[in-house]
Amino acid sequence: MSLRTFFITAPLAVGLIALSGCNFNSYVYRTDVHQGNLVTKEMIDQLQVGMARQQVLFLMGEPLIESQFHRNRWDYTYYLNPRYGDIQMRRVTLYFDEQDILTKIEAGPVPTEKQADEMILGRETDFPPTPLVRPEDQ
Repeated sequence: MSLRTFFITAPLAVGLIALSGCNFNSYVYRTDVHQGNLVTKEMIDQLQVGMARQQVLFLMGEPLIESQFHRNRWDYTYYLNPRYGDIQMRRVTLYFDEQDILTKIEAGPVPTEKQADEMILGRETDFPPTPLVRPEDQ
């Protein structure tokens, strides 16, 4: 290999290697971000007013938010930041009385187990997304 060929091919090879790290279609891979307690319709359907706190704990799992200021309130919050689309947030709030008995259930729309599995796997689902409403948007 001659010196002239080396001086032509070396910068060309270095340039190709440098450009191979560039992204020409301006698409950066981003994963879906799932955080919090995933609560399904089947779980909510099993809850009944009058259940003991331990029964609710067994059925629903540990709450994401258990405030020291509101000891009789459990918040199960689920946050989804999908690769495409709007950020979603769902909340289920459970209230207990002084005897640790479930007295009230507040829940918005929640997916079925099948729909939740599809969302986790990043597939299309027939569950309508609930976009996160920021305070400045209200």
